[in-house]
Order: sequence, then C-alpha cells, then structure tokens
Amino acid sequence: MLIQDTTNKYDNSNMLCTIVRDEGMALFIYGDTLSFQKRYYSSATNYEKLYIDRYDLKIIKSSDTTIIVKPVSKFSKQFLQDRSTITFKRQSFVIDTSIKFEKIVFHTTECFGTCPVYHLQVDNSKQVKLNAQVVYTPRSGYQTDTASQGYFTGQLSDTAFEKLIKAVQTFNLRTLKMNNALCCDGSINTIIVYFNGQRKYFKTMFPPTIANELIRTLYDICNEGGLTKTNEKFKVEE
Repeated sequence: MLIQDTTNKYDNSNMLCTIVRDEGMALFIYGDTLSFQKRYYSSATNYEKLYIDRYDLKIIKSSDTTIIVKPVSKFSKQFLQDRSTITFKRQSFVIDTSIKFEKIVFHTTECFGTCPVYHLQVDNSKQVKLNAQVVYTPRSGYQTDTASQGYFTGQLSDTAFEKLIKAVQTFNLRTLKMNNALCCDGSINTIIVYFNGQRKYFKTMFPPTIANELIRTLYDICNEGGLTKTNEKFKVEE
C-alpha cells in the first residue's frame, strides 16, 4: 500500500498492490476507513456517468510502523483474495538481514523521451563500474550531456553503500516477482542481484511499487558522480 497524496482526488497517485498486481487509485478517508477508489467514465453510458469502484479497508489497529486493516467492500475483498485481515508494515522497517549482498547489476534503456541509458555494476567491496551510454542535460530538451557519458569506475561512499544494502534488504528480494512486460514507450529496467550464493534476475518496463526505492537508489548512484572516467571499455553482465 502506497499513500502519497490524500488531497488530490483526481490523480491515481496512491497504490494498492499484491504480488501480481499494482493498482493506482485516489484515496478518501472516511473515519476509520481507507477508501481507495477507481473513478472512471464508460462508453457504455456515453461517458456521462461516473463509476466508482471502492476498495475499502477498515483500520483495526495502527502505529508508526504497522497498520492492520480489514477488507470491507466487494472490490477490496476480491483484490486481497478474501483475507480476513491484512497487516501492512512500513517498508523501511521490514529488513531481511539474512540477505548477504554480493553484487548488483542494473541496466536501463531509452524511452519515448529523455530516459538515460545506464549499465551499472556494484559489488560488495563497494567497487562501481558504470557505462553511462546516453545522458541528457537537465532541463535542456533532448540535448545530450557528453561530459557525463562514457565509462566510469570508482568506489561508493559508506553512506551510499549502506543505502543500497538497505534497499536490497527491504524489497522482498526472496519472494518478489515482476511481470515481464517490455511494452510500450518507457525505459526497460534490468536488475540482477547476487546474494547468499544465489542469483535473481528481473527485467520489466513496469517494476512493482515495492522496487521503487531500490531503483531510485541505483539511479542515484548513476547520477551522483564522484566516479573517475576511464578510457578502458568494459562490458557489464546483461
């Protein structure tokens, strides 16, 4: 469950998510009930009637880190597979410390716009390899930033590395599934994680909401600089 905006009733910026589905909706709060709502018009009624699908969750108990809810509407019961109650915990507190990080690989592709193209590798010694293939100058339309393109190496700071480890340990790595949709005009993200002698591979244009923090962290590593440009070309695992 992602709550970003409780004031804009026309923007689907809040999310309900399961292992197989993410759904953006508006959020209304009625007393002790969180009402996620899909609001839409249909050609069946000539776009004149507003339809509202309510995914209502009654709050049973809440704290700074946890909220327990009960699905109380038809849509919320179906969405959450008729579970009697659901416990949500803040992602930043659900840390799987049994995950021993070894290496992560991150690739992005171009999109219909100004998406940068990165090929990144970070290992458990904090060593970074980055092929910044396409980078655009901020707020300059489609002008490329040639100074920021090329091959780079370096080492993450302790702070940046700790942020990466926390992101890896808090996105349900062991059980996470991503749909493999590669359509249509967005950037395709490839994430390969090596941990505890295992390898997990994800490739999608539509990563699940729970992966957003990890993806932001990987982009930050690509964007922050502090790496040394090198004439030596290298290939990052695909």
